[in-house]
Amino acid sequence: MRKRPFIIFCSISLLSLAGCATDKPQGNLLDSHEAAATMYQKAKQAQDREDYGQAIRDYEELEAMYPYGPYAEQAQLNIAYSYYQQGESKAAAAAAERFIKLHPVNPFVDYAWYLKGISQYQEIEGANWNPVPMRQAFDTFETLVKRWPKSPYAADARLRMAKIIDLLGKRNLDICKFYYVRHAYVASANRCATVVSKYQLSPAREEALYYLYLSYKHLDLAQLAQDTAAILRYNYPKSSYLSKIG
Repeated sequence: MRKRPFIIFCSISLLSLAGCATDKPQGNLLDSHEAAATMYQKAKQAQDREDYGQAIRDYEELEAMYPYGPYAEQAQLNIAYSYYQQGESKAAAAAAERFIKLHPVNPFVDYAWYLKGISQYQEIEGANWNPVPMRQAFDTFETLVKRWPKSPYAADARLRMAKIIDLLGKRNLDICKFYYVRHAYVASANRCATVVSKYQLSPAREEALYYLYLSYKHLDLAQLAQDTAAILRYNYPKSSYLSKIG
């Protein structure tokens, strides 16, 4: 069962309507607001019973009929959330992005960024290797933690960023070793250098330094090999690879 993202829905209160000379305009506004509220509650009930397809249809109908106001804004966020719960990652990310563009100063825009990020992250799980959603999710989470470092979603975003770095580091290390065993030492060195420089917080960095050292040795780049060994020794003084270097 998919772990539900930590979310906070914005509270929607009845709009305060100033009095005016005639009751007709005020009555029309109240009628529209109450109709939107009724439609919202119907959609929310479908969402609460996890009938996300129906919830999306109801929210879209609400937004079509009453495109302005707090119910329409919340409907847009809930559409993205419902798509996410259905596993429709691309649709969820697109819906969250739409909210961000339409309401950049909404007090809950940090949640929209988070929802966009976890939707992109969702594409990583159980999928064949594809670095694109990983990088997209990382960039989205990075935007969130930089702009709203105290957001309730920032801590989880940071954890997911660390996981992405780990995944990218391991995958690039696998490619480095793939080239190395095929004696493609230039390609191996380039890929390992990527792990060392770009994914410094990945656990794969230690092994990448070792294979970078080996690749330089095979390329007769003695000084670079020596420098790499020194970096490995300095950063990982208890590394098991040091005994293999000598």
